[in-house]
Amino acid sequence: MTEPAPFEPKLTELLALRERVAHLGGRIGGPLAAGPGAHRSAQPGRGMEFAGVRRYQPGDDARSLDWRHTARHGRPYTKLFHEERERPVLLFVDLGPGMRFGSRAFKSAAAARGAAVLAWAAVSAGDRVGGVVCDGAGHHVIRPQAREQGALALVRRLAEQTVTTAEAATGLAEALEALARLLRPGTAVVVVSDFLALDAAAETALERLARRAALGLVHVFDPIEAEPPPVGIYRITDGTRERVLDLRSTEARAAYGQPFRERRARLAALARGAGARLVGLATDDDPVRALPALLGRRGRLSDGPSADVAREQAG
Repeated sequence: MTEPAPFEPKLTELLALRERVAHLGGRIGGPLAAGPGAHRSAQPGRGMEFAGVRRYQPGDDARSLDWRHTARHGRPYTKLFHEERERPVLLFVDLGPGMRFGSRAFKSAAAARGAAVLAWAAVSAGDRVGGVVCDGAGHHVIRPQAREQGALALVRRLAEQTVTTAEAATGLAEALEALARLLRPGTAVVVVSDFLALDAAAETALERLARRAALGLVHVFDPIEAEPPPVGIYRITDGTRERVLDLRSTEARAAYGQPFRERRARLAALARGAGARLVGLATDDDPVRALPALLGRRGRLSDGPSADVAREQAG
């Protein structure tokens, strides 16, 4: 756990996360075998044109090390050649009205920070970044772009989220279909949401995505959703309506977290069936520590149930 994120993510904060993720290594979705849309080895060879350098990633060929950049920066860099193809990494970020909730920070702020971490990790791996950002005004499509351009477009949109208490102009399923239209061979997709709007149509859309891409799910939640606050009577509001929550009885406290547990179990079942990776991100988590599980090295976002799914199976 770290200091809680601000209730409104700042562009400077999202940009600063780049330096923190540079050391993580790995790729969202992991390396792929040769084929359409797959990553190719960055080994030098005849007829290969030099394309630039990036930080060394585990598994890179040592013969491709760029010693000049390594000496200059004090950390290993590897040469890139045009034979290595960039993988499209698409991030779906839910910043809808329901995400503007939290006891220490808004879930929307945690989602923005988590998505920025994943975007910068993709840039560090040499991949193209794009996606869809949903807010109260609808959904905004960012087409995948190489180098920093896609990540910069994404984090700017995350910092410019629309503040509204109205229902989003488009549903989760419709926005996921917009994301699906960006898919190309070899794409990796990560959906960042509290999944409160997960209905049958959205679940079907996620299953379709999993059949066409390596899929990861980041479940954003506030600790107060899972565990009740101390015994007492609480006044809660969404900015327009107000209710009283009475948590004095044993029965009320026992039933308090049931909706959250049911939603988590549904997500775990969806992840198992789709072969997706499910990771939890609390509003008081440090996303740099919570999300590296999505940076696979064996070709899939999930090589079996994630830690979160395993806990669901055990519990």
